[in-house]
Amino acid sequence: MTFFTRTLSALLFLVSPHVFAQANLVTNLPKTEYGYPDLQGYWENLHQTPLQRPRELGDKQAYSEDEAFALIEQASADLRKRSLPLDPDREPPQGGLVTNQADDDFDDFPIDIAMINGEYRTSLIIDPPNGRIPHDIVNRAQTNEFYFYLQDNNLRFDGPEAAYGGERCLFPGPQLSMMYQRGLSPYTQIVQTKDYLMILGEYPYHARIIRIEDDHPTNGFAKWMGDSVGHWENETLVIHTEKMRREQSFPPIFSTIHTQITERLSLGENDTILYEYTVTDPQLYLQSFTAQIPFTRMQNGQVIYEYACHEGNYSFVGSLSGARWEDAQN
Repeated sequence: MTFFTRTLSALLFLVSPHVFAQANLVTNLPKTEYGYPDLQGYWENLHQTPLQRPRELGDKQAYSEDEAFALIEQASADLRKRSLPLDPDREPPQGGLVTNQADDDFDDFPIDIAMINGEYRTSLIIDPPNGRIPHDIVNRAQTNEFYFYLQDNNLRFDGPEAAYGGERCLFPGPQLSMMYQRGLSPYTQIVQTKDYLMILGEYPYHARIIRIEDDHPTNGFAKWMGDSVGHWENETLVIHTEKMRREQSFPPIFSTIHTQITERLSLGENDTILYEYTVTDPQLYLQSFTAQIPFTRMQNGQVIYEYACHEGNYSFVGSLSGARWEDAQN
């Protein structure tokens, strides 16, 4: 171990309880009473690695140790800055935004970089090689089943039918809660039986029930988080999801009722899970894309809390009232 590596490790131990999120798969795994790898417990993916790779990095999948150290040092400095008192008389700069910074300062702050197979990953997406979502802009513009659940093409948000799920607090965040760190939502609980696996995210706070060794119904209908069935391939749980409600489409991963998602959960050493998913939808994407996310078991005593979204439904009255006033002026 070099002096740099020892120094980096010492610093990481101080700034983060988990150092780097690591996913090294092993064969000697804890098992449930039914003989399957035991995925149960509370897990987190609190790291600063983005879903999509910055364009300037091109096909560069991993950082060097020096680059990783610099990013963590910058994140640590930002964290110290967040802890300073805010000026109650501050004014936003001209053209600036008024944000909920005071609230954000109480949230957890990602410092770590996701490490998988010994690499400090530059993005969660690993395929395509540029680490970015392969949006098909032409097809996306021709369908009404993405992002906003619109009934026409005039982009008017003057009725509840046109509002997407997140705006109404019906389902804020990604299609499946583990898919990426949307806002500050890296926490997950897994409960497991012989025939079912339950995944509960802190944000969005929804329980997802996955049937094990079952099939999708031939006459199934679209629903929140879609219909999920799983099966074991050796020590890996493979989950397939289809038929998600179109209102649930949420950037940067858009979806339609035709979107298919295949997930793989593999238990690893040092209380880790390697989570991988592939999204397929020819209506929206030029090709399927795949992401990998390392999860680390949360420390004893840590739990997740309900993230109760309600502001959207309360404020929606104002949106509708404004639209009706506008109609009266015409």
